[in-house]
Amino acid sequence: MVFIRFWGCPLACSWCDEPLHKDPSARRDLPLETLLEQVDSIGAGISSVLLTGGEPLAVEQLSLLIAELKKRGKWLAMESSGVGYDIPEGLDWLTISPKKALAEEVMTKADELKFIVGPSLSTAQKQEINHWAAIHPNVWLQPRADNNKPNLQANAKCLQLVLASQGRLNLSVQLHKYLNIP
Repeated sequence: MVFIRFWGCPLACSWCDEPLHKDPSARRDLPLETLLEQVDSIGAGISSVLLTGGEPLAVEQLSLLIAELKKRGKWLAMESSGVGYDIPEGLDWLTISPKKALAEEVMTKADELKFIVGPSLSTAQKQEINHWAAIHPNVWLQPRADNNKPNLQANAKCLQLVLASQGRLNLSVQLHKYLNIP
């Protein structure tokens, strides 16, 4: 899978695991054709592309990129906080990882929901997770990392919630953090 990681996010969560999109000097603006050439070059023979962040929905003309990638026969997935412009047409898989309350319309468009969980949860967070676990078929909990390292208390909280959910919640771990792969 080829990853297209967008710079910038309107949320700027303090615990975000992708610090590069907060650093303006790390930003590279590419014209659409240059980006497509790089995808074709790097991903020669690879049929899947993931749009991720920063925040893909902060890209004003994301639908143009999606249309061009679809013309090239790419299977497109996107992971988003759900904040920004409307979700474009043409995606094959959509992961919404809400960092704040979102409209139900945004949440129900997702093929999967992924909640980032810290060492403790507020009552409102627990209610939101339980609400979606009851009505959405694909809900994941991912332990929040601190300084790009696993947080053992967040791991324990996620595991506790998954085990108590009677199969309604799934556990997602960022294996690269446990293996110390940047």
